[in-house]
Amino acid sequence: MKKMLSCCLVLIMVVFKVGALNAATSVNLATTATVSASTPELTLILKQIDDGDPDNNPWTGSTTVTSMTLGPLSHILDDGTDAGIWFAKRFFAAIVFSQPFGKPYNINSSSTGLTSGVNTLPGAAFVLAPGYAAEDEFSVGNAQGAMPSGASLGPKGSAVGTNKLVYSSETGTATGRIIRAYYSVPPKNADGTSPYSGWSGVPLSQAPGSYSGTVTLTITLK
Repeated sequence: MKKMLSCCLVLIMVVFKVGALNAATSVNLATTATVSASTPELTLILKQIDDGDPDNNPWTGSTTVTSMTLGPLSHILDDGTDAGIWFAKRFFAAIVFSQPFGKPYNINSSSTGLTSGVNTLPGAAFVLAPGYAAEDEFSVGNAQGAMPSGASLGPKGSAVGTNKLVYSSETGTATGRIIRAYYSVPPKNADGTSPYSGWSGVPLSQAPGSYSGTVTLTITLK
């Protein structure tokens, strides 16, 4: 009996010694990750501005909305004089956050114009004005900074038409930006000049009615 027990103990010791000899100094773990195919994206915040935007900042003195209601048009300016045309005192800033995933891109605006039955407001009276502000922030304290070299804004002009350029990114590896697109039916500038070359206002003889239309903002690869 003692001899048998001794053999068993020796066998157990051998097993443990063999196990120690096979221990690894490193272990490989299979690891995977997937990067999905991506296309450019945009998100938008629409601001309604009723105070004339004296500080040129759509984030202050404005209301976040989901559609553009210009309200009743007026022909009387703030100083009490007659503008000689119909215009909207309210205007809107569409603030576009772009995500191009590194690819060069354009942001465009398209609009059908404003119609009421068979009547249409003059296309030149509905104005699109692209804008860029270095101080616009992706998150609190994270301002976007200056426009990248090679990037540009589209011209101020009529909002009516297809694929009016709002912003064209830099070439190479493009970065996401915050772009402003202002929409309005304005009077003449305070100095009497037109909002842009080729502008014309809504004549006082315009047929009465409730005019409506659509504006579409898109991001596309160059």
